[in-house]
Amino acid sequence: MHILYLVNALDSPPGVLLEEATRQGAAATQIDTVNRRDMTTGLEHDVPESPDGFDALVVLGGVMGVYEADRYPFIEKSKRLVRQFHDAGKPVMGVCLGSQIVASAFGAPVYRMMERLETKEEWGFLPQTWEEAATGDPLLQDAAPGLCTMHWHGDTFDLPEGALRLSTRETCPNQAFRIGDKTYAFQFHLEVTRPILDGWTSLRAKSLDVPRAEIEALIEPQIEASLSAQEEFARRVMRRWMALA
Repeated sequence: MHILYLVNALDSPPGVLLEEATRQGAAATQIDTVNRRDMTTGLEHDVPESPDGFDALVVLGGVMGVYEADRYPFIEKSKRLVRQFHDAGKPVMGVCLGSQIVASAFGAPVYRMMERLETKEEWGFLPQTWEEAATGDPLLQDAAPGLCTMHWHGDTFDLPEGALRLSTRETCPNQAFRIGDKTYAFQFHLEVTRPILDGWTSLRAKSLDVPRAEIEALIEPQIEASLSAQEEFARRVMRRWMALA
């Protein structure tokens, strides 16, 4: 099995989603979409124009918004590729920005949370409310009630037509959805590992112009309480998603 990962920010790598795929024997191609290069060889490599040669697609997070396609040409290319994988019956997984790209690829609007909701962003490990549809979903059927998953986003989206919502939160209703049998979108950061979170702690402190220790005091208890369960959940989801291929 050969999985294509679209890496839209170098500080948001595939993490657990790559580790588990490799553990299961899958090959991987990682494309740095902003700099248009293959992250293994360093050679120039844009977003592929078709799913040929790949069995599945993972689209990861980034600081940009789907509505900034004029600044980031990879966004429209990624949207087209999502539809091509979907139409070819190959599994798709979108994470955070990736979930918004999936939503947009199927015609749904993506927007800043502050524009329509009562909150500016979601950050930290926050509990999921699984919809009834999740109980019959191949990936999420045994997800723990109230599982805390990592968030860091200020954008969200409406559900595309025909999408099945799988998870929700009061402050950001569309947390996870599926279109058809093999295309999934997760607003939360399914991929995070401890090293990724360590990097994000520094980024968060810098973005808010506060000492790193201030962010550590907030996130460390959450990591201690929730990261292990999320990693176990993410590995299980990844194995089941791979089996769809």
